[in-house]
Amino acid sequence: MVEYMEGTYRRRVDGGRGEAPQAREGRSEAERRRARAIAAHACERISVDPRFVKLRRRFAIQSVLLVSSFLLCYLSYLVLSAYARDFMGIEIVDSVNVALVMGIGQFLLTFVLAWAFVRFSERAIDPLAEEIRDRAGDVGAGTAVR
Repeated sequence: MVEYMEGTYRRRVDGGRGEAPQAREGRSEAERRRARAIAAHACERISVDPRFVKLRRRFAIQSVLLVSSFLLCYLSYLVLSAYARDFMGIEIVDSVNVALVMGIGQFLLTFVLAWAFVRFSERAIDPLAEEIRDRAGDVGAGTAVR
């Protein structure tokens, strides 16, 4: 199997399983199956963890709020452009009208919402994700098959 990794094509020696050749030779099929089952069980435990549920809920709420606010502003710009041509044609300064200001405002809004997404993520999502990741690493290290 040929795959693309880090700018070069490399042929996989493990038959496409994603394991190093020495790891594949050193472990039996039963050990590999057991390791996959343990990893799947750890993922199931993490997925029902209240902190993980809280993390998913925070991310979903944040995403929905930011995307809906952007879509609301953008769609209002489109509707005003199509149906309120007199309002959009009001000149503010010389040849600068409301439509131009609102159009440039769409770019500014995109940057502001991206900044808000990052800021909220750094405060509310990243610490919780780090805690869950550390706990998952501790749980995974204690039960992994070597």
